[in-house]
Amino acid sequence: MLLLKMAFRNLWRRKSRTILTMIAIGFSYGLLLFFVQFTTGSHEGMIDTGVRMQAGHVVVQAKGYSEERKITENISKPELVLQQIKEIVPDSNVAQRIFLTGSLSSSSGNTILDNLVGVKPAVEKKISQIPEKLIKGKFLSGTKGEIVIGATAAKLLKVDLGMKVQLSISDVNGNIKRSALRVRGIFKTGGLTVDRGYALISLKQTQELTKMDSAVTQLAIFTDLASSEKIASRLKTKLNTTELDVLHWRDAMPMLAQMLWVDTISMYVFLFIILGIVSAGILNTVLMSVMERTREFGVLKSIGMSPWRIFMLIMYEAVFTAIIAIFVGMILGLSLSYYLSIHGLDPAVFVEGEQGMEAAGIPMTNLMYSKVTLYSVVWTAISVIVLSVLSALPPSIRAFRIKPVKAVRDL
Repeated sequence: MLLLKMAFRNLWRRKSRTILTMIAIGFSYGLLLFFVQFTTGSHEGMIDTGVRMQAGHVVVQAKGYSEERKITENISKPELVLQQIKEIVPDSNVAQRIFLTGSLSSSSGNTILDNLVGVKPAVEKKISQIPEKLIKGKFLSGTKGEIVIGATAAKLLKVDLGMKVQLSISDVNGNIKRSALRVRGIFKTGGLTVDRGYALISLKQTQELTKMDSAVTQLAIFTDLASSEKIASRLKTKLNTTELDVLHWRDAMPMLAQMLWVDTISMYVFLFIILGIVSAGILNTVLMSVMERTREFGVLKSIGMSPWRIFMLIMYEAVFTAIIAIFVGMILGLSLSYYLSIHGLDPAVFVEGEQGMEAAGIPMTNLMYSKVTLYSVVWTAISVIVLSVLSALPPSIRAFRIKPVKAVRDL
C-alpha cells in the first residue's frame, strides 16, 4: 500500500510532463476506442444491407447453385424445406426468392438487369430495405404485371410510374420469355449498380414465366447476426445436404466477407500505430523519470529499500499514468461513439455527386452507426495497460540495476 501511495505522489513531481503525457495517451486511446466501435457498427450495417438485398443471415439453396447461378439448380419443394427450417428457427422470417438476369426495354431505351428478384411482397416488406428506399409509387402488391425498378433504370428507360416496360428473361428450358409490366414503384439506394440493375417482381409471376412451378432458387433465413453461425450449423445437420447447400452469410456473399476482412486488417494496422504512440509516450515519460531520480534510487537502496520494491514502484507509476489516461480517453472516445450510435454518419460526405459509395455490389448509402459495447471498452483498456507495463520494463530494469555507491557519487 505504501508503494502505491508513493507511486501516485511521484506522478505529480513533474506535473506538466505528467499531464501532457496523460493527455497524449488519453487522446490516442480515445481515437482507438472510437475507431474500434465505429468500425464494428459500420460493418454490422453493411452486413445487414447485404443480407437483406442479396442473401440472408443463413441461405438454403440447391447444391451447386452458387457456381453458375442457373435457375435449373433450384429447390423444387420449398414448402417442405421451409417446414424443416421452422422446426429449428420458428420465430425467424424466411424469404422465398428467385434470382434471375434479364433485360428491360421501353420505347425510349433499355437496360440490363443483373438481379431480377422474384419475391413474395408480404414477406419481403418485413426484411428488404427497398420499400424504405422508394422515391415514387408503392412496393409490389402481389398482383401480376407489376415491377419495382431503380431510379437509374427508370432514367435509362425514360419511364415513370404506371408506364409499361417489357421484361425479357430465359425459362428453365433456355427459351426467351417476354412480359409487359407496369412500373409500380421506383427506388433509389444511391448505389449505381443497384439502382440500374436491381428490380423486383412477384414470385408467382416469376415462376410462371420461367416454368419453375413452385420451385425457388433461394430460401433466405433472417435471424440475429450473433446466432446466425450456430443456426447454419444446426440446419446443415437437419436438412438433406446431398441436395441442398446451407450457407452462412459469409459463404453466401464471399466478396463482402473478404472486403470486411481486409477492412478489419486495416483497422488493426491503425490500432498498432496508435498503440505504438502510446508505448512511446509511456517509455519516454518513465525513462526520463528514472534518469532524473538516479541519485534518489541510490539513496533508497543505501537505506535498505530492495531493488524489487524500486522496480515495482516504477511499474506502479506507469500503470497509474495509463489508467488515468484511459479515463481521459474514455470521455473522448465514448462521447464520439455514443453520438454516432444515435445520429449516425452519412457516407455521402465522403463522395461527390448524386451516386453514393458501393462495396462488393452493396450500396453504402445508409447512415453508418457506432456500436458502443462493454467488450470493446474492456479489451482496448487492457491492451493499453499491458502495453504500458511492457513499455515501463526497460526503465524499471535500469532502476533495478542501479548501484547505490555509483549513483550517489556520480550525481
